[in-house]
Amino acid sequence: MIKCPHCGAEFKYNAKSKLVHCDYCGSDFNPKELKTKVKVSKKKENLLKGYCYSCTQCGATLMTFDETAITFCSYCGSQNMIEDKMIKETAPDVIIPFSKNQEECINNYKKKISSFLFAPGYMKSDMIVKKFRGIYMPYGLYKLEHHGDSINKGKKYSHRSGDYVYYDDYDIHAMVNATYGGISFDLLSKFYDEYSQSIPFNAKEAEEFNPNYLPGFYADSKDVDADTYYDDAVNVGVNDSSRFLKKDRIFSKYGCVTPKVYFNITEKKVGLFPLYFLAIKDKDNEHLHYAVINGQTGAVAADIPISFFKYILFSLIITVPIFLFINLFPVILPQIICVFTMLMSITAWIICAVQISKCNDRYGRYSDKGISSKSVEVTENGKIIKPKKIKKYKVKAKYWVKYLISMLIPLFVLIINPVQDSFYYGASIIGLILVIWSFYDLVKIHNVLVSRPIPQLEKRGGDENE
Repeated sequence: MIKCPHCGAEFKYNAKSKLVHCDYCGSDFNPKELKTKVKVSKKKENLLKGYCYSCTQCGATLMTFDETAITFCSYCGSQNMIEDKMIKETAPDVIIPFSKNQEECINNYKKKISSFLFAPGYMKSDMIVKKFRGIYMPYGLYKLEHHGDSINKGKKYSHRSGDYVYYDDYDIHAMVNATYGGISFDLLSKFYDEYSQSIPFNAKEAEEFNPNYLPGFYADSKDVDADTYYDDAVNVGVNDSSRFLKKDRIFSKYGCVTPKVYFNITEKKVGLFPLYFLAIKDKDNEHLHYAVINGQTGAVAADIPISFFKYILFSLIITVPIFLFINLFPVILPQIICVFTMLMSITAWIICAVQISKCNDRYGRYSDKGISSKSVEVTENGKIIKPKKIKKYKVKAKYWVKYLISMLIPLFVLIINPVQDSFYYGASIIGLILVIWSFYDLVKIHNVLVSRPIPQLEKRGGDENE
C-alpha cells in the first residue's frame, strides 16, 4: 500500500489538482515524483498489491489501494461487500489518471438527465447520484501499421462483341504509410461494449503505469483476453483508411468502390482507464439502470427509463391544440377515422415488435464480444463446455391481443358498413383506447430495454444471463 512519506498515513489522488494529497498532514505530492513500490516477479512482471472485495449479491470483485472499506457494490448497489484478502495483480502497462472529480461528473450526469423530458424523478435524486464511484477499468490498447504497397482489385468496361460484354481487370497499387494508435476496447466482460464505445478516451494522455494515481479509487482486473478485439481494432484502421482512399478518383474510375488497406497490429498494451460508475435500482427492485461517466472527458452514457405518468401528462397537454387544429377543417368522414385507428394500431404493433427484438438482443448480449468470449469455457484437457441457453425476453400474449382487437374492430365495422355513424365512432374510440393502452406496454418494454435484471454474476465477472 502507498503511504505518505511525511507521516505514513494513507493518501489519495486528487483529480482536480492532479496531486496526491494526505488528509492527515495536509501534504501534496506530484505522483510522478513519488517513489513507488511495485514488486517485480521472477517472470519480470510488475505486481500490483491491493485489497480485494467481493459482492455476495452479484459476485463482482473490486480492488482498493488504501484502507477505505467498500460500503456497497458499484455494479449492483448491494451493501453486502466482504473483504476477501490481500491480492496481487499483474500491473498494467499504462494508465490514464482521473482528471474529472466526482462533483464535476455528477453535474454532467444531471445535465444529461434534465434533457430527457420523461425521465423518472428518482434518476435525479441527490441520494442516488452521490453513489457514483470512481473505478479504473481495464482496457486493451492497440497500435496498427501499414507501410508499403496496398493492392486493390478494379474492373473497367472494355468493349462489346456480339452478345458478350468484356471488362478488363486491374491491380490498383497505392503506397500507404499509415499508423493508428490509441485504439481501445474494454477488457471486462461485465462492462458492456455499448458503454465503453460511447464514451471514448483520448489515449494520447495515457502515461506509463504509476500506482500513485490509484489511492482513493477502486479498480477491476481484466477477464477478457486482448486478442478478443483483434479484428475490431483492425477494422477501425481499415474503415478509416478506406474513407481516405475513396477521395482518389482513380479507384472509382476503375470500379473499385471500397478500396481497403490491411493492417497488422504491431503493439498491444493493457491500460487502466478512469470511469465513474453508478447502478440505480428501479422502484420494483427488479432491474438496474446503469450510468457511466468518462473520468477523463466527463462524457456520460446512461440507461434512462420513461415515466409513464410524465408521458401521459405530456400527451394530454399536446392533445388539446391538436384537437383544436383538426376542428379548423371540414367534417372528417367517420370511415376515415376508422382507417386512421387501424393505421395507429399497425404502427404501434411494428414499434412493439422492434422493441421486443431489441430486448432479446440486449438480454442475450449477442453483440458484446467481451461476454461472448466468456460464454464458452475450455478445460485443461481441451474439452469445451457449452454455454447455457440464454433466456429470451418473455412477451405476454395480452400485448399482442390488444393490437389485434384494436385493428379488427374498426375493420369489421368498415366491412359491414352500417348506416349509423355511431358505429364508426364507437369502433374508433375502442380501438384508440386499446392503442393508448398498448403505449403503456411500449413504455414498459422500453424500460426493460434500458435496464438489466438484478445481476447474478460469477465470481470473476461472469454474466447475469447465466
